[in-house]
Amino acid sequence: MQKNIPPFEGFPADLPDFLWGLGFNNERPWFNAHREDFERCLNTPIHALAEDVKAAMDHRHPGLAPALHVSRIWRDARRLFGRGPFKEHMWFSLGVSGEIYTPTPQFWFGIDAKSWEAGMGCWNMSGDMLALWRRSIDLAPQRLEAIVRPLERRQDLGRYWQVYKKPKGDPGPALYDWYNARSVELGKTVWFDPAPPGKELLEQVLDVYEALTPLYRYLLELGTG
Repeated sequence: MQKNIPPFEGFPADLPDFLWGLGFNNERPWFNAHREDFERCLNTPIHALAEDVKAAMDHRHPGLAPALHVSRIWRDARRLFGRGPFKEHMWFSLGVSGEIYTPTPQFWFGIDAKSWEAGMGCWNMSGDMLALWRRSIDLAPQRLEAIVRPLERRQDLGRYWQVYKKPKGDPGPALYDWYNARSVELGKTVWFDPAPPGKELLEQVLDVYEALTPLYRYLLELGTG
């Protein structure tokens, strides 16, 4: 994590210009010539947002999500697969492990040239974990119903998962898609209209995280965290 990070004040209006430029010129000479733009437009603001989000979550929910991880702009050189060396987006995750692509539930935020996203997910759930998830619904469907009901009412939150083509069971319409999920991921996507978000983004991200905290706790209690 970077040191001496100022409070989050928003993303500059020319962030999309930098990221579009990187997309069309994904090579080290261009990036090195625009390194100051990278720091100003993307790297410093996302680290500032990540630190402020973590501080707020630690204050509201002590010990709930202790680990923070901010991605790098560089791709793994072993996994370029014909792509340029730089990502055209950045993200951070907050949770037990701090790593986004793990079986543990993680809050996350990502931004690219067109939009930002924030949510909570439990990726790479094993068959045993998913079986435990379904068993918890079988034993106490009313508990999960109470958690997901307010989430279903929010028009800004969407499910980022697929269901099994061959259903695992039918707990009723309220929980059918949840029961047959192949992973558990929910989030909010906001398109720039017209510019990237300002410092109000901090409260918008925290609003999403607060809404998803009961489900995050539920997943932790299942033993996935």
